[in-house]
Amino acid sequence: LVFSMVKFHASGREDLDVRMLLPPYSIEGVGGRPFICQVVDALCMPTMDQVLQVPQKINCTDSENSNACDDNDELAGRRYGRNPLGVDISDSFTFVPSIAFKNLQGDTEEKVKYYGCLCWSVRAISSQEELETRLGTFPLELNQKTPIRVLHRRSRSTRVRRVLSLRATLIDAHHFRLNLSTDAGTYVKEFAHGDLGRTVPSVSSLLGCKVDMLELDCEGIAGVFFCPS
Repeated sequence: LVFSMVKFHASGREDLDVRMLLPPYSIEGVGGRPFICQVVDALCMPTMDQVLQVPQKINCTDSENSNACDDNDELAGRRYGRNPLGVDISDSFTFVPSIAFKNLQGDTEEKVKYYGCLCWSVRAISSQEELETRLGTFPLELNQKTPIRVLHRRSRSTRVRRVLSLRATLIDAHHFRLNLSTDAGTYVKEFAHGDLGRTVPSVSSLLGCKVDMLELDCEGIAGVFFCPS
């Protein structure tokens, strides 16, 4: 395919250190992050067969690239493919009309997002029951001031966001995993450590001790996005 430029348009974004995975368990209507690949000044249109080959080549699921695949069992079922660089796309990749650009970014800002994170607490947690009791029940409304880490590029404001659901799993006395769903736009890292009291409440304030987030994965975005008929 001969062209002058390719533009990649993604629906939303995450921090550089956040992986985009599929949920560890089936959730209806939850999938990966929608995107549009715009090919500018193409000499000719690719055929549908050529378009259908793109996910296979990227995901290393075709016979030509199968030897280069990533067989990481830890992420089995959490990815669309096995690309060793960690980038996979859904096999629903297809042509879309220009109307698909409309609200590509805005759609994600209004959706529910799912996250999985590994946390550490300075105080020992004695049991799963203690962890669940201290975290309390959900949904939970948060008041989040603009995080310190982005103050240099974003205006100061206080945003109201919700943690819609949360499931906590104790790993050992100082480590636990959270699987949660939130309003889009929730600062999940700050919900964990509190951002020096700028996010209220936080996991840190609920447990009554310093908490830090060691790993964070976006595990899906809920909602029906544009699909061609």
